[in-house]
Amino acid sequence: MITMIATVLIITGVFSSLVCFRLARQQDLVQRRLNQVSCVSLAASSQRIKWRWKSNPERRKALALIGFNHDLAETLFVLFRLSIMVVGALLWFALRDLTASVVDIAQCVAISILLGILVDRLLTLWVDRIRCQVAKVVPDALDLMVVCVASGLTLERAFRVVGEEMTDVSSALSRQWCQTATEMAVLDSPIQALTNLDQRLELSDINNMVLTMCQALKFGTPLSQALSLIAADSRHYQLLELEEWAGKIPAKMSFPLVVLIMLPVVVMIVAPVVLSLFDTLERL
Repeated sequence: MITMIATVLIITGVFSSLVCFRLARQQDLVQRRLNQVSCVSLAASSQRIKWRWKSNPERRKALALIGFNHDLAETLFVLFRLSIMVVGALLWFALRDLTASVVDIAQCVAISILLGILVDRLLTLWVDRIRCQVAKVVPDALDLMVVCVASGLTLERAFRVVGEEMTDVSSALSRQWCQTATEMAVLDSPIQALTNLDQRLELSDINNMVLTMCQALKFGTPLSQALSLIAADSRHYQLLELEEWAGKIPAKMSFPLVVLIMLPVVVMIVAPVVLSLFDTLERL
């Protein structure tokens, strides 16, 4: 009886060992194949990253701010700038009747570089103009958000409604508000969406709004009161900017006053004396 039990245990142990060995072998084989696939995918991804166009975060943010949110927006902009540089250099070469000398080629290269710098400068000016436009209408947008929040809408819905209503007033602010509402619906925390809004616009009014709203969300302060305070601060800040601009007007008027008024007066006073001096010298 004991011999039979021992035999059954030995056979069971051998069978279980074979089954475990086969399972372990299959698992090792699967793991080895997965490692091979991952190595190939990493190599391919490294090759793609190696030959991928290097992106400029500041340029991409500027293009997104003016409304070009497509994935290929930066690539298309770079190609457009390159085409402007090449066409400008060729036109300069053709209009000036240049030759293939080193000096003429250097002129064409200098013209192409200047055109590339000009395109980047125009993009920067466009972005600055949009930011100024957004800064002017931020208090109005905040007043609308106060009404929306006081009526019972959520913060996400308030951003969405204000963004849609401000389309005719400022398309740039409308895009940013709608994008913030979408991020609030997707992200886990609305604070991250507000932080992204601040990073995109880089305006003092938006920074104050984001900080106040983040504190209201963290500590449970009523959003309507916080938004009312932000709107009042924004209008007061705009009033201070207007007062500062008005204070600079007398200093700016001094230059045309000196050039256009004082200089002709001095010429009218000194001219007769100089003419009489010339007459006297001729008589001598």
